[in-house]
Amino acid sequence: MNQLQPPEGTPAVSASSRGLLYGDGVFITLGIRERRLLDAQLQMSRIHEAAQAIGLQPPARFEAPGDGAQCLAAIVATLDPTVTDGVARLQWFAGSGPRGFGRGMVQAEAIVNLTNAPGSRDVSLVVLPNRHVPLPALPRHKTCSSLANILCAREALHRGVEEAVRVDSGVMLETASANLFWIHGDTLFTPADSLPLYPGSMRERILECAPSVGLAVEEGAYAGDCLTGADTVFVANAARGIEVVRQVDGQPLDQPPVILARLKTAVQDRRRELGILLNGAVDADA
Repeated sequence: MNQLQPPEGTPAVSASSRGLLYGDGVFITLGIRERRLLDAQLQMSRIHEAAQAIGLQPPARFEAPGDGAQCLAAIVATLDPTVTDGVARLQWFAGSGPRGFGRGMVQAEAIVNLTNAPGSRDVSLVVLPNRHVPLPALPRHKTCSSLANILCAREALHRGVEEAVRVDSGVMLETASANLFWIHGDTLFTPADSLPLYPGSMRERILECAPSVGLAVEEGAYAGDCLTGADTVFVANAARGIEVVRQVDGQPLDQPPVILARLKTAVQDRRRELGILLNGAVDADA
């Protein structure tokens, strides 16, 4: 399943679309669990910030972040009513315009994409050499100019692993599509959001929930050898949730501690509590 739907009344994407020609756009990716669209309010705020950063006005029906989240849930519900667990992607992009890179502030067009939830996997990970792959141009936003992420993911594939960690100035950042975490004792570590990385919605939920399960949180600038001796290493994003890393740089890791299972449960419960039901209702505590 892979369905695209522009908002009602929007024409089909033109071959001269700036989103197609230049990657002139932004997007968010949201998990769907038990017919709940997860972290939609948080994600809508993020796409608004990203659009502002590149000079796009939101599409008319997404102008208010709160109303936009409900609108997105309604669109996703119409794409395939049978979907229980999946991934939704909302993309805003500049439409047709004159040739050339320059443009002013324009109102974005939109596409909503729905796919099945990805399957589970055993994650092996490598920490790449310093500046081995490029940084995204605007790392704090999800833009449609994703070549840096593609090259990072290709490097992982070339090395026979699922994820490769980008390193800049000797400091670990993130993988092509996930934030990086590790637990040592009763402390959760992750690269700081002041670094050139994308601080994803799952990252925010994990840091929110960690204290509730007894984990202190430390954010900072860490070299690759900081993963040595960790009790567990994991990666996380909105589509896949928390994924345990089974091997780092060819070295197998022990079974993750019980506290990671408690953290996963706390994060899942919080996302479910705030989720928007695809029939239009909202959980009482959202």
